[in-house]
Amino acid sequence: MRIMGNSRALRLTACIVLVAATVVLCGISAQTASPPATGQPLAVDACRAVGEMINLSHLDYLRDEISLSDGTVVPIWWVYCEPTVSGDRSAKYKYVEAASEGVSCVDDVARAALAYLADYERTGNPHDLDMSKDAFSFIEYMRTPEGHFYNFILESGARNLKGSTSEQGVNWWTARAMWALARGVRVFGRAEPDSGYAERLEALIGPSLKAVHAFLTDGDPALFGQYKTLHGATIPAWFVGDGADASGVVVMALCELYQARPDPHVAEMIRMFADGIAQFQMGTADEFPFGAHMPWGGSISHWHGWGYHQIRALGMAGRVLGNPEWVQSAERAANGFVTHMLASIGLFAHLGPAPLTYVQLSYGCQTVTTGLLELYRATGREIYAKLAGISGSWFLGNNVTGHPMYDAATGRGWDGIDPPGPERGIGVSFNAGAESTIEAVTTLIELAGVPKACEYMSLGTRARYPFRVVEAESFDKPTSGRPRKMWASWTGEGIPSGEFYVTARSGDSFRLNFSVPEDDEFIPYVVYERQAVAPGQVSLAVSIDDGEPIIVDASGSPDTKYFVMEKLSDSVRLSAGRHSVNVKFAGASKSLNASIDALVFQPLVEWRHMTGPGYQNVLLARSFAGQAVTKPINVDIRKTSPASAIQFRACCYDAQGELVREAQLSSPVASGAETALLDLPMEPFGYTLVEWR
Repeated sequence: MRIMGNSRALRLTACIVLVAATVVLCGISAQTASPPATGQPLAVDACRAVGEMINLSHLDYLRDEISLSDGTVVPIWWVYCEPTVSGDRSAKYKYVEAASEGVSCVDDVARAALAYLADYERTGNPHDLDMSKDAFSFIEYMRTPEGHFYNFILESGARNLKGSTSEQGVNWWTARAMWALARGVRVFGRAEPDSGYAERLEALIGPSLKAVHAFLTDGDPALFGQYKTLHGATIPAWFVGDGADASGVVVMALCELYQARPDPHVAEMIRMFADGIAQFQMGTADEFPFGAHMPWGGSISHWHGWGYHQIRALGMAGRVLGNPEWVQSAERAANGFVTHMLASIGLFAHLGPAPLTYVQLSYGCQTVTTGLLELYRATGREIYAKLAGISGSWFLGNNVTGHPMYDAATGRGWDGIDPPGPERGIGVSFNAGAESTIEAVTTLIELAGVPKACEYMSLGTRARYPFRVVEAESFDKPTSGRPRKMWASWTGEGIPSGEFYVTARSGDSFRLNFSVPEDDEFIPYVVYERQAVAPGQVSLAVSIDDGEPIIVDASGSPDTKYFVMEKLSDSVRLSAGRHSVNVKFAGASKSLNASIDALVFQPLVEWRHMTGPGYQNVLLARSFAGQAVTKPINVDIRKTSPASAIQFRACCYDAQGELVREAQLSSPVASGAETALLDLPMEPFGYTLVEWR
């Protein structure tokens, strides 16, 4: 029998306080718009506002109980929760099970424990400890004597023993359970030092530590230190579930435990996993995937936003064990890849390998944001706190829809952002299950502890100047032959942009049209399938605006086919308006096909202009140029305080995140003007943060 409801849920009537409404500016000149005010009061007020938005009542509501035949009561948190009227967030919300999986899972309940424990450290609320204990009761119920965990529980109370997303082993949910237990050891050791509860949790995690160590070191030869090769890339073979992302969760669990119970065996496992994660980092500042850590050992073409724990894991491991190389690896990803996301559209759902906007998840934003916060803790560099605030503002509406993904009045975190359309409207899913709710409140809890980050939580995108994706399948009729548009949501190693790619063979050609908004320099990238064939057999001739054809030789794979994203050429100058790309099969083979997914036109300097209340203006720009450049931008000043001149403060960072220079730039404003010229200085492959009021 299931006992519906949660008698202990908080019944909060939330007073919604918009973050930036607390930012009160004093003494702005009517003649000259000032650079942003600095000092602790603004940050503290913004921090207080973020803290007041944190509402765990919906997470409490997701708690339920299952009564077993022997009278045992098992607390659960429902996996899914949806409005009774589809898409109507004002309707009552109902519990929904995961079809064929179960009603609750360790993967989510462990995260609930982490959220409650983090909130307890923020507030000291004993309710948080009670709820985390309930979560640990569920985790213990799902545990095996070997230290593994089954993931899903059925409504009957039976564990799902055989489902592919539930079976025991050293895997995602075991890693997540370990993280919760480790934090529990640390927090309860301080909160209830004489209760023995921390020791109980330590006993529960003990077999899991042995299981992970055996995973790494048992076998002949031991798994640790072994490598595999995929498409010529060397990849560590000792990741949990073949995933650097899942291994990052283990690293964070071990770091939490090490801080509470320093142990050389725990430190040894941290080193093993952190070394592997740092090695699985690819690309350069202007080459795919731009310094990101790849998530899965089965692909070197695909990055996904959900589960991107590697930055946080390496930053935390480096801080806890004093290893600067791990921190530097995390910084490389933040300064190259993450700034590319934040300065263009804010958050990528995937690199497939082309950048994909949808489907964006709360889980993706959380991992990026908390990774930046960890880098701030590890390095003390204020820029990472600022970038974390910009990243976290996704939850309050600074995203591609402009709609908040968290409701402070109810504590619900919305499920994700789908492509807009007639049936989906702006694309926001108003489902509010465990994962999306936990990731939203967890992000806010962590941001609330960093006042400088909170200053940037109120922003909304005013204008953006990102890359342009030209889909290969966007042609109406072929120029010659019969090129085929192939549907695929997954290739086995990646996701085609637009879920289509085009195959072409001898005699096939087609023409693509696109436009750019202004005269500028662009780096053209081509996304195509590399094959294990002889050079010249499968090639494409690509020409921009009927220029000299550039040959893309699609040979070179040492094993199987896979998609890559590579520069088609150095930067090209394009004028504002319409342009074309001609694509023609140019290989020697009469029978083989070449496959092309898209072209990506990347401006040498991309930027995103964001505004908030109180005349707050922030512009983040990222350079793909290998030399210092100055980018002229006509910025929208309609959200700037009235003035005859604007004073911009530009902080210029190099590719390593070092602050190279800080410039005060002045731009006169004509009467009635809606724009002002900003001559934006950029370091080679670096980024610049500009602020003004």
